[in-house]
Amino acid sequence: MQFFRAQEELLYLRASIFEVSMLKDIFSKRFILHFALALVAVVAAIAGSYYYLQTYTKQDSVVSVPSLEGYDIVEAEAVLKEYTLEGIVVDSLYLPETRGGQIVDQEPKAASFVKENRKIYLTISRYSSPMVKLPNIEEQTLALALAKLSSYGIEVGELINKPSDCTDCVIGVLIDNKEIEPGTPINKGLKVDLLVGEGATGEKISIPVLFGLTVDEAQQLVNRAGLNIGATVYIDCENAADSTAARIYRQLPHPNPNDRIMMGSSVDVYLSEDLTLLPNANIDSIKAQITH
Repeated sequence: MQFFRAQEELLYLRASIFEVSMLKDIFSKRFILHFALALVAVVAAIAGSYYYLQTYTKQDSVVSVPSLEGYDIVEAEAVLKEYTLEGIVVDSLYLPETRGGQIVDQEPKAASFVKENRKIYLTISRYSSPMVKLPNIEEQTLALALAKLSSYGIEVGELINKPSDCTDCVIGVLIDNKEIEPGTPINKGLKVDLLVGEGATGEKISIPVLFGLTVDEAQQLVNRAGLNIGATVYIDCENAADSTAARIYRQLPHPNPNDRIMMGSSVDVYLSEDLTLLPNANIDSIKAQITH
């Protein structure tokens, strides 16, 4: 029994010596040096990756795109410069109601988040209207001529009646009182005057109801009837926006069902922003006549 106990004590002693030896190896200067070098290498790799992301992808340089619509191109470029962005004009549109060079669209849209130095693609309104060729509308009915001119973006100013065998048809087109030929290049949106045949004796027509219409809507309606807009009076409009919102509340001559006036005559209109001034009339029905 003593022999076996002595053997166990010897094995335990050898195991203890082995563990102590292993601990000495682990905490030796050489092991600590290697561990320190490995730790430095890992830290350097992480720092290098972070620097790469910040330098080459600029994750810390994101800005919100400002709203540019309504600015002219010079103003827009100045605003973009403050945000470290670059503006590029990629398209232009003809918009009669918008001044030339005004920003009407942008991509990316306002409030989008982009990186610094990103290009912002801009669409502006044209400085001048495009040219179109005057279509041939001579000897066509007034209604057909008006529809064709509208499809070309050409507006109609005054209707001038002249005696002609071709009653209620276009017999000529005028710009600044000078007759022009079909195919002549003119600016889109330009107003032309039409010479309209009135027959040998002159035709009388009913007076259209214009209540509740804008001036542009009334112009379309009276032109289709063979008449003109005469005096245009705004009673409470101080700027262009007020004039755009104004509606016709009075017209002379008054649209009595039994009254008729000569084709080519003028109708004077009075407009106001105050819709309570409008007479009792079916405005929707009146507007529907423009598109029919």
